[in-house]
Amino acid sequence: MKFTQRSVSLLACATLSFGGLTAVAQTASATVSPQVTAASCPTSTHATIRKGSSGSSVREAQCRLNAKGAKLAVDGQFGSATETAVKAFQKSAGLTADGVVGPKTWNKLAPASGGSRDAKAKKVLAFAAAQEGKKYVWGAEGPNSYDCSGLTLRAYQQIGITLPRTSSAQAAAVKKVSASNRKVGDLMHWPGHVGVYAGNGKGWEASSSRGKVVFRSVWGSPTYHRVF
Repeated sequence: MKFTQRSVSLLACATLSFGGLTAVAQTASATVSPQVTAASCPTSTHATIRKGSSGSSVREAQCRLNAKGAKLAVDGQFGSATETAVKAFQKSAGLTADGVVGPKTWNKLAPASGGSRDAKAKKVLAFAAAQEGKKYVWGAEGPNSYDCSGLTLRAYQQIGITLPRTSSAQAAAVKKVSASNRKVGDLMHWPGHVGVYAGNGKGWEASSSRGKVVFRSVWGSPTYHRVF
């Protein structure tokens, strides 16, 4: 059949007028989705998430799983498909495949960014310094108030490291070092309390006794722990 310019135009109009379905299908088939990379994923607080969870941490996890080959809808809803993808990732990473994205899984899924140790320490301390004077509230994780482990949790997340939530669990999760070997950026731990060592015998902490985030001389005899 020979088509004139007019008949081609009429055919195109007829195709588009047919509910737009053919045109949409053609457009969809011609559209190539950009490659998903970890760098393009949103950032979140790296909260512990599991089936039934929702929100920004779920969206980041879904995006990062897609960057590793999963094909999830990045909708912030932790359903069965996301749980299956998490378990597959955990198994490949040598983790317990329980489907829960906690600190250990986050640290594998969203590893610490590159750069020198000094650069990382500066980023951690800069975050802590920006919180100076904010109110101490037990159980708070920011942005307007913190408890001790809430502050350290958020500070180390600035370099992609998510520690457990409580002070004792944070200290237990990373290597202990001697006081003589302490470095800027190390976690300081007292029974029931944590802070970040800033060098020159000083550190940052959310202090319950002072009721706020403070920069002060190291007191007592904390243990030191190498987070990065």
